[in-house]
Amino acid sequence: MLGIAKKIGSSESEIKAARGRDGRLLSGYLVNLHRGAAPVRELMLADIERFQSLGATGYADDLRTALKRFTSEFIDLKDRR
Repeated sequence: MLGIAKKIGSSESEIKAARGRDGRLLSGYLVNLHRGAAPVRELMLADIERFQSLGATGYADDLRTALKRFTSEFIDLKDRR
């Protein structure tokens, strides 16, 4: 992802800000990890849909980035759909 961002001309500070934003969003969901990874994933998907329907597409996109990070770090390959 960093390589792509650099190719399209994003500054290093913009890249760091994007990483920080999805990290902060993700941390809000990780407090529910004691319920299991699948429920947290479902919560994130529901929130993405909710914000998308409200027209908050930028926030929904940030949540999608956080979800990708969550999936890569907490969901086993066999459990992904």
